[in-house]
Amino acid sequence: MPVKKYHFKSFLSELKGGGIVHTIVTIPQQTIDEINTKGRIRTKGTFNNLAEFALAIQPLKTGEKYFSVNADLRKKAKVKLGDAVDVEFWIVDADIVDYPEELLIAMEQDELGKKIFTSMNKGAQRGLAHYINSAKNIDVRINRALSILERAKNGEWKHHIKKLV
Repeated sequence: MPVKKYHFKSFLSELKGGGIVHTIVTIPQQTIDEINTKGRIRTKGTFNNLAEFALAIQPLKTGEKYFSVNADLRKKAKVKLGDAVDVEFWIVDADIVDYPEELLIAMEQDELGKKIFTSMNKGAQRGLAHYINSAKNIDVRINRALSILERAKNGEWKHHIKKLV
């Protein structure tokens, strides 16, 4: 079945709150209406056909929705605050986490670490996978993957574990 893609053009703007400034792209209401889904919506897509992303649609108190665009994405998309950005995205299954290759290899070698890691809630898994992927150096990614499994076995993230199977 073909994946439904959504496309819009917008501008990078600032969102200030709690002493923090985020760079965002507001999603047009027409696109939100077309999606017609409640709750957390996980997506994948591109900014300016250059920067790939995996982001959740975030809500504003005003009812508007947006994507948060970090410095790395802005650099890859070759945009800065106020610039126009071309956005294409599609909805993905929120229960699927893209594990980094380094984590997959580490889990192959550590059955208990794998069992505990995969019992964590999807948000925790996604965050830790992002932490591994954020390292540019492969040795750092490997060390992060190994460390995460060790820390999981040591019980550092008990509050993220749903249940052991």
